[in-house]
Amino acid sequence: MRKHLALTAAFAAALSLSACAGNAGTEPANDSTPTVNTGQGGHHADDGHDHGADEHYGIPEVTWDAAAEKTVKDTAAKAMALFARPDVPETTWFADLAPHLAPDYAEDAKYIDPARVPIRKITDGPAISRDAGNPMTVTATFATDAGRWTMLLHRSGQQQPWLITAISPQDPTS
Repeated sequence: MRKHLALTAAFAAALSLSACAGNAGTEPANDSTPTVNTGQGGHHADDGHDHGADEHYGIPEVTWDAAAEKTVKDTAAKAMALFARPDVPETTWFADLAPHLAPDYAEDAKYIDPARVPIRKITDGPAISRDAGNPMTVTATFATDAGRWTMLLHRSGQQQPWLITAISPQDPTS
């Protein structure tokens, strides 16, 4: 009886192992190069296709050039001029500014009372600064009659508009 149990256990173990191995030895092996599912038809590095960053990661190729700098400066200047109007009714103020705002910041800006914006005159700017490796986000700094103010702008692609993600006093304690 013990011999029969041992044989049954060995047979069960052999079946388990062969199930894990699949059809090993009975079918030709497929390409053993691992692939990463990128949503691009399962291509991999050694398949002979040209693979750019856009294909694998969905990251747009964005560059910083003179046109980008001009566009962001123009957008920032226009938006700050629209922001710095404390005498305009709230609905008009927000309606004029909203097209220049990122959705999250637009939600916050709905609750800004323009009468409480202390800026009446922009005296200089925008001065643009950005991280050298990031052509998608910039800080615009303005000198105003109410001190220095900053505006953060972001774009999601080369041809996408610059949208404002924040406007605040540079040194809120002064």
